[in-house]
Amino acid sequence: MIKVSRMADYAILLVCKMSNDENKVYSSQELSIVTSLKITTISKILTKLTKANVTDSIRGVSGGYKLTMQAEDISVGNIIDIIDGKVALTICVEEGENHNCNLVSLCPSQSNWQIINNTVREALNSVSIAEMANPFVSNFQYKEGVKNDQFNKVME
Repeated sequence: MIKVSRMADYAILLVCKMSNDENKVYSSQELSIVTSLKITTISKILTKLTKANVTDSIRGVSGGYKLTMQAEDISVGNIIDIIDGKVALTICVEEGENHNCNLVSLCPSQSNWQIINNTVREALNSVSIAEMANPFVSNFQYKEGVKNDQFNKVME
């Protein structure tokens, strides 16, 4: 099963909530209240997002976290990459030294997996946090390339 991790899903939720007012400084407590996530989970996520310069940590009594860029400039793929690492559907498309498949020289489908993996990554990178923060119908109903009959039936 191909699935976004729970932490990446939570991170997208947090960034969507923070995008409601991009100039606001959010405390972990406030984010916990509006998302129902535990403060420890929020802290883990915000630490990674801050290291990646998606959020900024503000110290002091009125401190907390705020986005460093506009929601339109942050993609779902960016957040998944930060929390989970680069999307790799199979071991042969993993980046770095850890991709260790003994069958790569024999496998006729490796190049096709790379194409599929790239397509998934492009799809994730094509959706911004600004789009994710808004209702589904208004974002995707008219998006070019959406030709799914089941989707169209649900929208009718």
